Parts: sequence; C-alpha cells; structure tokens
Amino acid sequence: MDLAVLLLILRVAGAFLLFAFLGVIAWLIYQDIRTTTVAVAERQRQYGVLRRVRSEDGTASVDDVYPLLPVTSIGRAPGNTVVLSDDFVSNEHALLMLRGQQWWVEDLNSRNGTYLNGVQLADATIVSAGDLLTIGQTELKVEPSGE
Repeated sequence: MDLAVLLLILRVAGAFLLFAFLGVIAWLIYQDIRTTTVAVAERQRQYGVLRRVRSEDGTASVDDVYPLLPVTSIGRAPGNTVVLSDDFVSNEHALLMLRGQQWWVEDLNSRNGTYLNGVQLADATIVSAGDLLTIGQTELKVEPSGE
C-alpha cells in the first residue's frame, strides 16, 4: 500500500475520532444542563402557601400569601423565603421544611420564640394543614397544596 494512502486513512480516522469525542462531550454537557434545569425547577416548585391571617404591626395586609418551598426560611433578613418586617421577628427566626411527606417547623433560637397553635416550640415539630404559626406579632396559616 502506498504511504500517501495510508497517511490519508490515518488522518480521516483521526478526524473521525476527534469529532466523535467532541460529540460525546457536547451530549454530556446537554444532559448535565437538562438535569440541572429539572433540579432547579423542582427546588423552586411551590408546595403550598403560608397565608398571613393576623398582623399587629400594620405594615402588611392580612391575606398576604408567601410560597411554601421544601425549605422555607422565615425572618426579617432579606435573604429569607418569607420576609416579615416585624420588630419582634429575628433576622433568621424559623425554618419550615418538608421531610419525606411531612412538614416540620423549627425555631432558630429566636429571641421571642415561635408558636405553633399557641404553644411555644422547643424542638422541631410536625406541622399539619391549617396549623397557625405565630412569629413575632404575625400569625401565618399553613396551607400545603394537595390537602
């Protein structure tokens, strides 16, 4: 076989392998973007709402609705999921989380405490649909979707 033909075959085979490698890399990047998009959408999916039923501070109207996410932080700091402009609410006051199929609420060592149906929380506690959370001077009703 002629040397020129052999070199041409090797170049074509090398180019094919390079394009196949680049194709596999592009496919893996596409799959990763698709998986990440689904994960972000799932994390931001709303699982119900927290409805403000009472507010003593007068800065927000009753019946304000806040999204209920798998991890919902409640406090006065702007980084929280539910931001309450109440002087009796700590910057990071409470955490509402979905564990398995149940909702749990936990006080984050706040100064004025978190109350579930009028009882002050000492530990993480299971929350049901219709329960009332009192945080500072604000009362929130838990309304998970599907219930």
